[in-house]
Amino acid sequence: MRVHCIDNLNDLEPFRDAWERLAGGVVFRRWTWFATWWRHYGQGRPERTLHVLIAANDDATPDTVQAILPAYFESTWTQGRVLRLAGDGEVCSDHLGLLADPATQAESAAAMAREISSDPQWDLLEFTAIDEGDVATQRLLDDLAECDCMVSRTPTDRCWAIDLPATWEEFLALQSKSHRKQLRQLERRVVETPRASWQVVTSGTDFGDAWSTLVDLHQRRRAALGEPGCFASRAWAAFHWDVAQQLLAEGNLRLATLWLDGSPIAAEYQFAGSDTIWAYQGGIDPTRLADEPGQLANLRSIQRAIEEGRRRFDFLRGDEPYKAHWRATPTQAYLLSAVPNRLWPRLRRGAYSGAKSFHHATRQVAGFFS
Repeated sequence: MRVHCIDNLNDLEPFRDAWERLAGGVVFRRWTWFATWWRHYGQGRPERTLHVLIAANDDATPDTVQAILPAYFESTWTQGRVLRLAGDGEVCSDHLGLLADPATQAESAAAMAREISSDPQWDLLEFTAIDEGDVATQRLLDDLAECDCMVSRTPTDRCWAIDLPATWEEFLALQSKSHRKQLRQLERRVVETPRASWQVVTSGTDFGDAWSTLVDLHQRRRAALGEPGCFASRAWAAFHWDVAQQLLAEGNLRLATLWLDGSPIAAEYQFAGSDTIWAYQGGIDPTRLADEPGQLANLRSIQRAIEEGRRRFDFLRGDEPYKAHWRATPTQAYLLSAVPNRLWPRLRRGAYSGAKSFHHATRQVAGFFS
């Protein structure tokens, strides 16, 4: 197994089919998400350098690729040169990790670990939101430990998902008695009446208006909570405007608005895989909370996922109470870290960790006396 490093997006284009094969249909791992993220968050930023590792049985050709690590270096004053996964940061991509053929993931992870550990130009590896069951990426960390790196796993926010049955009635049977009664009442009182309209974007013609509605409802709701809202970030807004239209063209976008009595009260921005819907972002009208827009939007989203034959509805990261209320179950995610066996990276890591602990302690003391 040989590992090749590529630091230019154009040079990765020949491996697009292999990338898609190894991504397993997970939207956050796919080429579309990766390439768009790099164009918006990597290119033009001198502190960031693309560093994609490709493991192949021989020379790196699309047919021989066994694993891909979609990574980049970020140079910082406090932590040095950090190896991260493309898609991290404010975009909050979930289910990132080493893309590997299950049949050869052990060999691929070991080869990747040898390549990373032998590179003298890194100070820290930091991979965020790695699923507990991500065997390939967890194995990579174990192999880095075998290469004498100092490694750690820190629990982070969990991801919540529902295993969907074949019919809506079966889904209702899984809910608590009170929630089931509430959903049936919403169906009769709202969803099944002429008052409500669930409008799904199916073409580029519908996209612009629905997107504007999403942005408006999301920002108004966050403002009502005293928060800036995701679309306040120009980079975040530009990335999603770009990637959403690409996913629409591929048939993998689920953008919908819920109208009640002639006005939009909710919008959902979701992604589709072969058997999964990922509920990424949404918005509701803060002046119409009495109409339960969030509950109605979730109801229609899950109904449609079942109608499409999806087997999983993924609420993604975060321990918000409503997820358990819908009978979603959590999967633990971790921050994976590794530091090479070199003096300066370990001293730098120790100083950074000590400063963070001191800052946390002083905040606690200040809170105690306030």
